[in-house]
Amino acid sequence: MKHLLYFLGICLLFSCSRPAREQVSIIPAPAHLHLAGGEFVLDAETQLIVSEADGFQHEIDFFQSYISEQLGEELSFSEGRTSLEILKSNEIEGEESYALSIQEHKITLKASHNKGVFYGLVSLIQLIPPSNSSKEIRLPVLEISDQPTYEWRGMHLDVSRHFFSMDYLKRYVDLLALYKLNKLHLHLTDDQGWRIEIKKYPQLTEQGAWRTFNDQDSICIDKSMEDPRFALDPNHIQVIDDQLHYGGYYTQEELKDLVAYAGTRHVEIIPEIDMPGHMMAAISVFPELACNGEAAWGEVFSTPLCPVNEEVYTFVENVLTEVSEIFPSKYIHIGADEVEKSTWEESAACNEFMLENGIEDVDMLQSYFVKRVTNFLQARGKEVVVWDDALAGGIDASLNVMYWRNWVAEVPDNVVKNGNDLILTPGDPFYFSSPNSKLFDIYNKKLLGAKFPEELSHQIKGLQASLWTETIPSEDLADAMLFPNVLALAERAWSPASIQDWDSFKRRLPSQLDRLEYMGVNYEYKQSNALIPFMNVDLENKRIGVSFETDLNDPIIYYTTDGSMPSAASNRYEGEFFVNGSASIVAAVFEEGKAKEPILRKQVDYHLAIGKPVVYHKAWNPSYPAGDAGSLTNGLRGGDSYNDGFWQGFTNDLDVVVDLEEVHDLSSFSATFMQVIGPGVFLPGSVEVSISGDGETYEKVLTLNHPISPEEKGLIFHHFDGSLEGKRARYVQVVAKNTQSGFMFVDELVIQ
Repeated sequence: MKHLLYFLGICLLFSCSRPAREQVSIIPAPAHLHLAGGEFVLDAETQLIVSEADGFQHEIDFFQSYISEQLGEELSFSEGRTSLEILKSNEIEGEESYALSIQEHKITLKASHNKGVFYGLVSLIQLIPPSNSSKEIRLPVLEISDQPTYEWRGMHLDVSRHFFSMDYLKRYVDLLALYKLNKLHLHLTDDQGWRIEIKKYPQLTEQGAWRTFNDQDSICIDKSMEDPRFALDPNHIQVIDDQLHYGGYYTQEELKDLVAYAGTRHVEIIPEIDMPGHMMAAISVFPELACNGEAAWGEVFSTPLCPVNEEVYTFVENVLTEVSEIFPSKYIHIGADEVEKSTWEESAACNEFMLENGIEDVDMLQSYFVKRVTNFLQARGKEVVVWDDALAGGIDASLNVMYWRNWVAEVPDNVVKNGNDLILTPGDPFYFSSPNSKLFDIYNKKLLGAKFPEELSHQIKGLQASLWTETIPSEDLADAMLFPNVLALAERAWSPASIQDWDSFKRRLPSQLDRLEYMGVNYEYKQSNALIPFMNVDLENKRIGVSFETDLNDPIIYYTTDGSMPSAASNRYEGEFFVNGSASIVAAVFEEGKAKEPILRKQVDYHLAIGKPVVYHKAWNPSYPAGDAGSLTNGLRGGDSYNDGFWQGFTNDLDVVVDLEEVHDLSSFSATFMQVIGPGVFLPGSVEVSISGDGETYEKVLTLNHPISPEEKGLIFHHFDGSLEGKRARYVQVVAKNTQSGFMFVDELVIQ
């Protein structure tokens, strides 16, 4: 009775105030969910009804194993007072689709395929408390019909930079399956280690799987002094020739076992053998595979395979033949990223081959390599996946392209226009190895530019996030970087865009964190008090709407618009508010009447130039277009990252003219630039402002300088501003001098 009253109390608490999806913690959110009153009692006497002829045995075994953990025994096949029936139904369209109905005395799961049955059972499992101590489980009466948005819902794991045990890989598969992710991309080879047994070349693992400690290991060892999760796993260290070596590899039998295990959970494992670059582990064993006969570092990346050496293709084909026999997936990833082509440019053999075959440059030479390897794999029934770097010399439309270089904004457009299928894997926000990875961005950040051709959206195969392990040497640290980020990715890849809702996701997350903890996952999730500002320009009413997002559920937020610190007596945030003219907004989350750090400060201006045309005398860098030609007068301000889609980037001078469309009395000018010298982002040397009434003759009215050194580290914003003293003009020319030959970023030209 106590459990029933608790359940009813929860229902009453939420039924009037929360949508059904928030009352039921299923991630990813089902496409359609209707919650009704009542409950179903699941216990060991519940009859499991299923026809052997339907072929769902693996799915039934998976579910019974979970039920046995929760109830102490499996469900019965004998008649009981309640039942769970699993039906094969051709009425359910789509292999991964399912319909789940929970009534007071019967659960019915319908699907047309094993995959749909599995995902329906996964949703049912998520309704069960993870640490049930009772002999019965109470489930809400509901109806679900569900199907995925994307066919490719993937996670990646780099096992080359640092190695992970087979037990960890299997648990990783379990976790991906629990959240309906269906692809595991294993990065098996790289400069730092060869992790897959190739029987024709045993030296690849005898030698190429082991290394003396490298710079990445040293970084981890230093960090482990403060955080033990950075310590190298002693299970992957051995003494070779009186020296400590780090490494390890998987035998073919181990990998086949992993593939079979993942198959029962409908997770497809895609192997990556990165080539022609990132091959130092192999070239160190077989130096003849490189054009210069050595494993070394070039100007930026490691020496690649030699694309004009027939022995290279013999090696590659032998390796991929064995890989194909281990992994039944129709996909094989061949990398084709970050290729150091300087050795090709210096190679007499490469230059002679290019001349004889009409190959114009080394980018096209890489394309020749990719084409030959692709032809070999396609002849064996495989589809090829590459990183987007492969586009440089042109690629065949049959390749699947992973877009990872989010700083090259035109890549997705070029991929689909070339006829390729596109897998969205942008480093920001989908590289979970980044310490700057944020759950909010993973769930919400826009992945495509404004010019992406919507009519080609059907070529987006799906989404994937990556975990690169240069400085992630332990399973505990990998857990912390992956979870709960994986859950946000899963919902974004499965659930329809129309139902994706950050507030709902936040409310469903705590139950899932309890589940992860119960499963022994060392996740890391610290809710931040940081406010994320959003602006909405209302041209009709000449105002800017301001709203805030946060990690917190139902935070208390106070704000001011005059630059003063807010208090509990200030404006309380109740939703979007509007600014007419200019406002210096200061806002914070409050607890017990006190502001919590960090404090948000944001300048908002509805100014004369908003919505006005801008003529560019020098173009922006195509990798950072922001909103293209309207970016600098759209009223929207950038955040802390130049990748957020609001900062426009320049590698030459900024030289633009704003046409105010009529003569105005001008009072002031301002523009904000950023500096972060690590990636080569600098403030302009100066900003010059000139004005004109006719667009022909200009008068320079401002030269704005700054005192900040180009060597000053950290994230720096500088506001260039000055008075225009009531001068009258229609045209305003702004020139920002790029004196450091790096990147400059600006978000808005404010003209009052």
